[in-house]
Amino acid sequence: MQKLKIKSIKSLGKHKTYNLTMAGDQHNYKIISGDGSVYSRNSHSAAYAMLAYQTAWLKIYYPVEFMCNLLSSEIQNNDKDKKLNQYKDEARRMGIMIKPADLNKSKSKFRIARGKNYDGIESEFIRCPLTTVENVGEKAVLSIIENQPFTDIKDFLFRIDGRRVTSRVFEFLVKAGCMDECWKIPREKLLEQYVSIKEDVVKEKTQKKKRDEYTKKMGGGSVFDRLGSSEIKL
Repeated sequence: MQKLKIKSIKSLGKHKTYNLTMAGDQHNYKIISGDGSVYSRNSHSAAYAMLAYQTAWLKIYYPVEFMCNLLSSEIQNNDKDKKLNQYKDEARRMGIMIKPADLNKSKSKFRIARGKNYDGIESEFIRCPLTTVENVGEKAVLSIIENQPFTDIKDFLFRIDGRRVTSRVFEFLVKAGCMDECWKIPREKLLEQYVSIKEDVVKEKTQKKKRDEYTKKMGGGSVFDRLGSSEIKL
């Protein structure tokens, strides 16, 4: 079917409007019912205009909150990297600082925090979530968030679920700078320490498990606890 251009637009005043799906791509028409209602395939444009006005108002008067929620809305998007980079650039253009994900402070979504910006001035900024770190899955993020904060690498390895937060995940967290702010240890040093500290943690966990099993087997305490002081003869 040949596409036709809009020939004319005539104001009909205020009427109730309804959206209709038309079979053809025709625009030079008007349908008026007996009650004066107007039916048009583009009647929803007024709703879009209202939504555009509301979002523009929020962006002007609540810029940090607006951009923070806008960024969070794209986390599940398959093409999120492109969108997130665009929105981050827009936030920076607006004077909003975007800080990278932090092991102890980041959650699953973008969040607003207060601190010193690059000029040393106290202000609000947006903290990136752990979910935006490359190759760090949702289960790993949940395990980290459930156990925050971590005092050091040993505390981290001892308390997180090693099946979810693997050595590969740890490497991506380090390379993304997630420990730069909270631990203030060079990334290379953290990666070097990982293997030896993990071995120590595995040994400690194994010993703890054996102690717990022995305590359970003995009824919750040592043999002296169960005998009582009156039954012990010297």
